[in-house]
Amino acid sequence: MKKIRRKARSKGWPVQVKIYWCPELNVPLLGDECQGGGTPIRLHITEPGDARPAFKHDLEILERGYRRETGGLDGFQELRGKGVILYNKVPFMDLMYEVISQGVVIGRLYWDPAESGWRFRFSLPGLKRIWNIAPLNKHVLDRGLKDIARRRTFDNIHGYPPGSQIVFVDKQGNPIGIGYVLPRGDKIKVHSGFWKDRPLARGENNTTWDDVIKANEYYLYYYTSRAIKFIHVMNEKVQKPVIVSFSGGKDSLVALHLTLKTRLKPILLFNDTGIEMPETREIVTSIAKTYGLDLLKAEAGDAFWRAVERVGPPGKDYRWCCKVTKLAPLARLLEKEFPDGALNIVGQRAFESYDRARSPRVWRNRWLPKILNISPIQDWPQLLIWLYIWREGLKYNPLYERGFDRIGCFMCPAAFNAEYEFVKETRPELWKKWEHVLERWADRLGLNGSLRDAYVKKGLWRWLTPAAQKQRLAYRLGVELPDWRTLYKRWLDPALVEVKETSSGIEAVLSRSYDPQSLLDQFSVLGAFEPTKNDKDELILSSRAGVRVHIKKNRVQIDGARKTHARELLIDALKLSFRWTHCAGCKACETSCPTSAIKVYYENGRYVPRVNSGTCIHCKLCLDNCPLADVTIERIYSALLWDNPIAWRRPSKRTHETVIRRYLKLKGYRVEEKTQGAILDEDTLVAPAALYTSND
Repeated sequence: MKKIRRKARSKGWPVQVKIYWCPELNVPLLGDECQGGGTPIRLHITEPGDARPAFKHDLEILERGYRRETGGLDGFQELRGKGVILYNKVPFMDLMYEVISQGVVIGRLYWDPAESGWRFRFSLPGLKRIWNIAPLNKHVLDRGLKDIARRRTFDNIHGYPPGSQIVFVDKQGNPIGIGYVLPRGDKIKVHSGFWKDRPLARGENNTTWDDVIKANEYYLYYYTSRAIKFIHVMNEKVQKPVIVSFSGGKDSLVALHLTLKTRLKPILLFNDTGIEMPETREIVTSIAKTYGLDLLKAEAGDAFWRAVERVGPPGKDYRWCCKVTKLAPLARLLEKEFPDGALNIVGQRAFESYDRARSPRVWRNRWLPKILNISPIQDWPQLLIWLYIWREGLKYNPLYERGFDRIGCFMCPAAFNAEYEFVKETRPELWKKWEHVLERWADRLGLNGSLRDAYVKKGLWRWLTPAAQKQRLAYRLGVELPDWRTLYKRWLDPALVEVKETSSGIEAVLSRSYDPQSLLDQFSVLGAFEPTKNDKDELILSSRAGVRVHIKKNRVQIDGARKTHARELLIDALKLSFRWTHCAGCKACETSCPTSAIKVYYENGRYVPRVNSGTCIHCKLCLDNCPLADVTIERIYSALLWDNPIAWRRPSKRTHETVIRRYLKLKGYRVEEKTQGAILDEDTLVAPAALYTSND
């Protein structure tokens, strides 16, 4: 079958943070001017360079990593240096930070998934600070950097333990590179060479964060005034009720405070996913009370826990959870509270992710097309966020001081194993509950021994597909991944056992029978079909064009359609059947239906979706917005159908752009035929605000 290729992303971030360091004052700066009168030096850190302050807990884990490499804390204070420290998150198989002290990167602190512990990789400036103080594992290279350039491994002649960090030195005793002892223990593998020697910073002041705030007053004023003006202008233009989406995190806290500075009194909106940390719920309630704001809550209840038993753990490439716990409850609430739309102020920043880096400051979500979202802090670096919070004396979520880099669902698959460790330390009962779920699914997938442990304990559950990151982690953990087809066939019930294509159509063979009623109560979603045969074991739907959908026992068959159309129709039929048997009651279908043709009922202990064929207009919005059916069928059934784990990227699949355009037209909005600079990602269609204008 034809392979479906991923589109390669362009290299580099669309936007980057520029942080400078004033050597005279020994403080980081958000611009290239220093009150101390010196010449600030731009930090050489990994893009996008969104460095943040290091908290007390961060320095504690830095101590752990240092102790792991040296066996003690001799030299730690010299490594740490004087003044404030920044952490800059960088790409790695797990959580890794560049540690910045006195204007230079002294090393990288990272979580080792194989050891389940913190480690520290020295940089040249870091080594220079402790060179004659701390005990280090050293290996002399006769030809210095030439040996590192020409060879990848060296014999472990000193017998250093497997996994040990080794400092390569030249014959003069100078550090020239870093290596690691391989698992077998016989070789040292080169990791990196010190090709550039950056001078140590001259700043010797033992500065505090109050000093940093004072040195950045101009930049705080500049960014703050621009953000307040943006909120004011957008409010005047839109003339809709104002809400602030408050997650309990630092970014939305700043967005809220900036809104209050415009003398607006917004409604506070909190999305309780049902898998939030208790501290987050507490800070949301506290903030609403502090500022005297009305608090609206979109509550998912136990929807996540019910859904995970049906469709399995979510993953980075299988994120049904956001739709069930966030988008569906939000869509229901906002449609009820703001039927004529609203202006939603969001604490989104460009440096949080690649997709957000490409997002404009104004956008609409395909799940919430009536709500206009704006981000007044889109271009704010993380360092600025914290300086603003401290200057204004804002009360923030205490989880940040316990190692958490982000606030949200405690077991988000987009998080790192290191962040799960913070959850275990803070709320062990929550993590134990989640591990029980993972253990049940590991049994269902037939995972045993070290592979089962890697899935449950080491984070392999975070991917569905055989993604490159998953394969790298499996290699690091020393386990072999099973064939993805085997896992997919065990994943869903019923499983897709076989696909048969003929000259007249396509047939899917399932592991057990479907109830024909699953399509009888929803068939109008597929198009202009009518039942031509219907009994308890068999259902046949026929169209005037001669296309036929046939369900009999454990088979779903499409006849009379072109190959591509037949496949897509089969996928839609499977989505409808899956939605019938696995409905989690989120009612996203009800919210998105422009004619209110679909309703979800609770019957005999389960949720059942039913469609009124008289008012259904076959738009398929309810199908595309079903959090479980759309994601699971597209990620699993389509992969088996096309024999490709990324078949959900196929060209023939309905796009999100098509979905939102159809929705807006059916809701009575005028939609331009072309969009300039539209940005698409998995959950959101981002486009210029001018695209959406009412006909009224």
